[in-house]
Amino acid sequence: MFDFIADLDAYFCETYANYDKLCVLPGYRMPKMQDSKIDEFGRTYAYTLPANTMRLALQENKEELLKTLKTQMRDKTFSFSFRPLGFFAYLKNKFSRYGFSKWLKLTLKKYNLTPLEAGEHLKIDPQIWKGICKGKFTPTKNTVFSLALTANMDMGDTENLLLVCGYEFDYTLVKDVVISYLLTQKVFNRPMIDAALAEYKVENLFLNEN
Repeated sequence: MFDFIADLDAYFCETYANYDKLCVLPGYRMPKMQDSKIDEFGRTYAYTLPANTMRLALQENKEELLKTLKTQMRDKTFSFSFRPLGFFAYLKNKFSRYGFSKWLKLTLKKYNLTPLEAGEHLKIDPQIWKGICKGKFTPTKNTVFSLALTANMDMGDTENLLLVCGYEFDYTLVKDVVISYLLTQKVFNRPMIDAALAEYKVENLFLNEN
C-alpha cells in the first residue's frame, strides 16, 4: 500500500460528513450532542453541538470503523460525460460571462493548456468534448473532476469550474472527499491517483488508461 493512503484515511475521517451512514456502523458510539452552559448572569442554557461532532476522526476505534465503511462503498454516480442543454440554456451558456466554455479557456490557460489539449487526456469522445468546449453541453461533475486531475488543477480553480456548472463539493459523498484530498494535496502522480480511487471504490471518471 502506498504510504500516502494513511494520510488519505486521516483526511477522510476528518472530512467525510455523511453522518447517517456513520452512526449506523457497528461499534460507532454516538457522541453527546447536547450540552449546557452558564452565562454571565448565572443562567443555565442548553445548546446543540455542531454536526461535525459526529465525524469519524473523533471515534476511538476510527480505524476499524473506516475499514467497515470501506467494505460498504459503492460508486453509484452516473458515468455520462455531459448534460444536454436546451436551446435557451445553450444561448445563456454561450454568451454569459460565467459560461463554462469561457471559464474553461481562462482556467486552462493558467496550466498552459488549450481545451482541445486538455481533452486529449480524457476518456471522452472527441466530438462530445468539442461540444462541451463550445458550450453546447454542460459537463457532468465526474467530467470536471477528471479534467481537474489530468490538468493538475488546484482546488480553487476546480471549485470555480464546478460552480459555473451548478455543482459543488459535497462532503457527504465518498468521491468528493477523495477528489478534494488529491487536489488539495496536489497528488497528480497517476499510480497514486489510481491507488486512492481503488482504495475508496471511486469509479465512473474519464481518465485515460494509464
